[in-house]
Amino acid sequence: MDTEVEYARRRDTDFLPESIPANSVPSTVEAETRPADSRASTDDGGGCRWRPSMTTGRSPRNWLLIAVVVALCTTAVGTGVVAGLDAQGRPNLSPYVSDNEVTPGSETTIEVDISNDGTFIDGNEADRSAVTTARDVVVKLRAPNSPISVNTNAVALGEITEAGSPKTAAFDVTVPKGVDPGTTDFRVTLDYSYTSKAQNVDSGVPITINQEQIDTETETVPIRVTDDARFEVTELDSNLRVGEEGEITGQLENIGRDDARNAEVSFAPDSETVVALESNVAVGDIEAGETAPFSIPVEVTSEAEAVPKRFDLPVTFRDTNGIRQSDDDPEFRVDIGSQRDAFLIEPVDSSIEAGGSRALDIEVTNNLDEPVSDIEGKLFADDPLDSSNDETFTTELDPGETTTVTVDLSAASGATIKNYPASMDFRYTDADGDSKLTDSYRLAVSVTEPTDDGGGLPVVPLLLVVLVVAGGAFLWRRKGGEIGDFGGLRDN
Repeated sequence: MDTEVEYARRRDTDFLPESIPANSVPSTVEAETRPADSRASTDDGGGCRWRPSMTTGRSPRNWLLIAVVVALCTTAVGTGVVAGLDAQGRPNLSPYVSDNEVTPGSETTIEVDISNDGTFIDGNEADRSAVTTARDVVVKLRAPNSPISVNTNAVALGEITEAGSPKTAAFDVTVPKGVDPGTTDFRVTLDYSYTSKAQNVDSGVPITINQEQIDTETETVPIRVTDDARFEVTELDSNLRVGEEGEITGQLENIGRDDARNAEVSFAPDSETVVALESNVAVGDIEAGETAPFSIPVEVTSEAEAVPKRFDLPVTFRDTNGIRQSDDDPEFRVDIGSQRDAFLIEPVDSSIEAGGSRALDIEVTNNLDEPVSDIEGKLFADDPLDSSNDETFTTELDPGETTTVTVDLSAASGATIKNYPASMDFRYTDADGDSKLTDSYRLAVSVTEPTDDGGGLPVVPLLLVVLVVAGGAFLWRRKGGEIGDFGGLRDN
């Protein structure tokens, strides 16, 4: 018949097999781990336990099975266990929010930092982390009885050690515009697991015993809805173009409940092609609900793309207590226009006879939004075209104003009858006093056939001779054809 095998009576601190009869060997053994507080009886502690079904015999194969199961029991326990382990304790997680202010009408992020100042109850100090580390930490943030919405469900942080730095869980929240100022408590829920007791024992075969726990903690953190001044950009306008200087103008509206004094906007674009000519622009005092204008000078380089751009416009100000405050939320979007020519040029008549020369009149229009001065033009023409006077000068042109400049142009007599390219560029001074050089403007010059005069007599003298002869013939015929009557000189 089968005989029973007496196994160790286990307590919270040991696991010692007392006896195994020589004629009784387990044929199957089950190993499991479970929390210490889920005991089936007072004699069954947490950790590994054996559930044998017995048979008689002394098979070496069955003894090998016992060794394998003991090894499985040893490796089935919690993490971070080393030989000689003997410790008891628990983690102690604490949430806190360092920046706990939110503003009405905003979408922002609340960062909850989780620290662990674990409790070490007993054991070897070197084994402290085995029982004070929180594992599989999951954080939830809720705002009960508040119109503020938490848009992030849960954040998994993994392991938080006692000796390590706090870990941060970030939650996106929406604060409606109508929220009253004040402080409200947000609920932080922490789910995690840990090892409450870890011990190595040796009764011929080393065995590690872990008591695993799963815990949930709920704490609160204060979140303050401020009534400070805050701002929005309205009525935005700009004239930005690639390769030009321009301005961004608009209104800065105080949508908060407090007045702002000495407000100043900062424009520092993170771009190599959009450059702030003034990074900080004073706006002045803005009462709650009021607006104030601002204007920011900007340069867009020629390497920029003609695309919409979004920029931040942080505002610094002093509150009603004279304390310096800031609002980093304002932003705006502008369209950058494509590059345009500084001047528009149009020849009055660009044709010239082969072998001839003439004065070429060119209309020049200021295409910019600012006046320009000291406008020096130069004509470039290649063979068979040439110019003995290829430079022009204009004192000043207002935006949209047109003037006519004149250069000399000639064409070689052997030039082929067709259109030839010529070009013209301008150096000018802009409204800020900077000297600039335009790109070349191309224009077409048409070489035409020369006029053929045939090498005969001049036309006007020839016509006079014809008229005289015709008149004399008429008088001669009228007097009967007598020569004496010619011209009415005959005596009666």
